[in-house]
Amino acid sequence: MEVPLQTANQAYLAAVQAAGATPVLVPLDTLELDGLEFADGLLLPGGVDVNPTAYGARAHPTSEWDDRIDDLEFRLARWALERRLPILGICRGLQVLNVVLGGTLVQDLPSQRPEGVQHPRQGPRFSLTHRLTMVPGSRLAAALGEAEVQVNSLHHQGVDRLAPGLTISARAEDGLVEGVEMQGDGWVVAVQFHPEELFSTQPYAAGLFDSFVAACARRVPAAVPA
Repeated sequence: MEVPLQTANQAYLAAVQAAGATPVLVPLDTLELDGLEFADGLLLPGGVDVNPTAYGARAHPTSEWDDRIDDLEFRLARWALERRLPILGICRGLQVLNVVLGGTLVQDLPSQRPEGVQHPRQGPRFSLTHRLTMVPGSRLAAALGEAEVQVNSLHHQGVDRLAPGLTISARAEDGLVEGVEMQGDGWVVAVQFHPEELFSTQPYAAGLFDSFVAACARRVPAAVPA
């Protein structure tokens, strides 16, 4: 029997380490999350699409998903939210967070929103593709330290209906939601671009990881629900 591979883009690990933290990978076959109580935060990375049945939609012909990844990351997101851990979502991570909290997704931007900018990758992963405009006063704006930035773009899906409890913190030039954050006093921020590919060349991208790690360092553990 062939054993499925689990891989992680080294750029995520490098970005977290550069911000002063130690990343820990969670295996796909993890059943119990109690052993992760030592964790100070959760990074939800990019990856394949979310299964559209998770938000009540029929699959678009371009959609590809892995139910094992959905199962683990949905459980991790709910677990981290219950414990008020800082969360950083990147690309798929933003989509996971939106779906877990009750939102929906556009399954294929090129065919369903053809009037928009070219969001799927058109060159190297670090190529700056379009402009991102932050909402003034948002946590994301504070983390990036900029009102507008040029970002890379590697996704063909995006937010359709925003989940309750999330607010928009950034949009692309075509109006697509590309930054969200949680209401309240916790640090839950997600972006649709890939800052892990830019942290060594773009100060704003390094600032996002610095802000995430700083939030992890100062968090006050909440009581675990009975």
